[in-house]
Amino acid sequence: MSPVSRGDRPGFAFAADGLDRAADRRDDEDWLAQAWSTGGRAVAVDPHGRVLATADGSMLVPLDASDLGERPGQRRLGGFLGLLEGSAWFAARVDPSSAPWRTGTAFADLRSLAPLLPAGAASLAAYARALLHWQSRKRYCGVCGAATSLGSAGHKASCSDAGCGTVYFPRTDPAIIVVVTDGPRCLLGRQPSWPERRYSTLAGFVEPGETLEAAVAREVREESGIAVERVCFVASQPWPFPASLMVGFEADAARPAGPVVIGDELADARWFGVRELIDGAASGDLLLPPETSISYHLIAGWCERLGGERPKPGPVLIAPR
Repeated sequence: MSPVSRGDRPGFAFAADGLDRAADRRDDEDWLAQAWSTGGRAVAVDPHGRVLATADGSMLVPLDASDLGERPGQRRLGGFLGLLEGSAWFAARVDPSSAPWRTGTAFADLRSLAPLLPAGAASLAAYARALLHWQSRKRYCGVCGAATSLGSAGHKASCSDAGCGTVYFPRTDPAIIVVVTDGPRCLLGRQPSWPERRYSTLAGFVEPGETLEAAVAREVREESGIAVERVCFVASQPWPFPASLMVGFEADAARPAGPVVIGDELADARWFGVRELIDGAASGDLLLPPETSISYHLIAGWCERLGGERPKPGPVLIAPR
């Protein structure tokens, strides 16, 4: 068992490419067994969703056959993730109290690790965490209540009742996140649970039967009372807390922009001028999202275009378990 690092970190966390998911191998039991026994490695995730890393958080500490014995998969929470740099990678749910973990390692929240881990390692850990979360929520059939069994190397849950036979696959919840602009100012909001002075872009989940663009317009209107008229896709970010995909947009406020009317979900929402935002972040009067979040990059990209510089990112906020 040794640390793994891979490449430079991207602009925001969990979005690195490079992993071959090798989906065609998920039902090949002979190949999976061979891949595990000849150098397979596993991302260790505890029941709270924390991953095993070096104590300083700079590298993942993968487990191998000598640590786990059997291959993670059908018999317990775990599964095949894919191929990376010549190794087969798996996810494994482990109990930190049941094994003698090596000195210099610790289970840590992925939010706190994201600024420290290399891009490939953070993305791999996010994948493992999200897959194991889905498995833990699919132990029973939602149709008949019978127990389910995992298949396809952890990527399928099948009802054990032959009369039902419902099959489940991992799901990701799409959520929009948007920086709304009105000429030289942008709209940011603050959730009630956040520290004072913390502001970020508006966001919300996509509802059934709704396009991403319609979700942007609805969420902005519900949270701030502002109508938008141009919605432009920027980038997306996997967000495994627990199983979301953040789809980032820029949007123009409809002219003339009306007054901000705060909805039930926010403690505050208001317009910020570009210099007010940059200077406030520099002085600490304003706390922005961390650099690992797509929300920061939506804000920073707008500031860079209008003000010529990127604002100081804010600290990572770790939600209580």
